[in-house]
Amino acid sequence: MQYNVAQLLKEGVGASRRRTLSGELCDIDALNPGETPVEGDLLLVRTPRGILVTGKAHMTMTQSCRRCLRTIRAEVELDIEEEFVPSIDIITGASLPITDEDEPDLVIDEHHILDLTEILRQYAIVVGMAPDLCSPDCKGLCPICGQDLNAGTCDCQQDEIDPRLSVLAQLLDDADKD
Repeated sequence: MQYNVAQLLKEGVGASRRRTLSGELCDIDALNPGETPVEGDLLLVRTPRGILVTGKAHMTMTQSCRRCLRTIRAEVELDIEEEFVPSIDIITGASLPITDEDEPDLVIDEHHILDLTEILRQYAIVVGMAPDLCSPDCKGLCPICGQDLNAGTCDCQQDEIDPRLSVLAQLLDDADKD
């Protein structure tokens, strides 16, 4: 997912190009080893500093249900918005200063190649941190024994009262007696 942006860097601020995103991300995380296909649409816009990349990418990832921890396959959408800076002046060929604030993954290389691979992998990791549910009515896990409540109920007593609130429970019991 590399794009040659030499011509765009030669143009004025505001010049843009539309690009199709199609490729594969490798080894995103432990649940997504190997190659994961990614597709989407991008808009590359010349800025005073470099190239702003915006767009959407779509992919299918393996995730854990956020309630019951079952492994599921989920369609995810990545909203991309990053500004890449050139490392070489397009006219003179001189090296440009890269500051400590510039992330190495957001630097356009000396051949004017803008590489989205690592940025997309990072976006996918962040999206994977907020997984979907295996189903809308997922019951999750028992907080006491860890039983998957989708597979059946457990014998745990769920009406335990927090010891810090036991005084309030006594007030309710006293009110019931009156």
